[in-house]
Amino acid sequence: MQIKLDDDQWPAATDASLADVFAELSERAHAKARIVTTMMLDRRQITDRDIEPRLLQEPSAKFSNLVATSLTQAEIIHAARGTINRYRELVVQEGRLLVGQLRLGSQDLSVLDRWLGKVADLMELIGNNAADSDVKAVARWIEEFLSARHFSDTVRMADLLEYEILPRLSL
Repeated sequence: MQIKLDDDQWPAATDASLADVFAELSERAHAKARIVTTMMLDRRQITDRDIEPRLLQEPSAKFSNLVATSLTQAEIIHAARGTINRYRELVVQEGRLLVGQLRLGSQDLSVLDRWLGKVADLMELIGNNAADSDVKAVARWIEEFLSARHFSDTVRMADLLEYEILPRLSL
């Protein structure tokens, strides 16, 4: 089997399994600070859903070619910028709805917890590109929000969301 990763090409060991080949491919990409983003095994696109024990045990000699491409983390994040921004807009929009619910005295903690999980996901996504002080500011206000939540202070939670957290999450 011939393996190609971006501009590099090499033969797989004849006794290698696909698990061995995929591991070597990943290690070579990692050595260049890159992440494998696509794989084509012969004429079949391979996704993470395809990588299962049965496929991994297949001998590499059964296949002709593995062609893979890779990107840096920065390139992946740059390519996902539009999606990240749409997600940010949705999180902020949900936060605005929560402000209204909190102002009415609603204390549905499961809704708050799901939203805070989304904020954590968003912070992880934008954390690599945002100024460190921006991320720390949101984290500090989230701590204040959690303290207000602990005391069931819906007015304070609404104020923190509306005036401190949501403006920092907005574009």
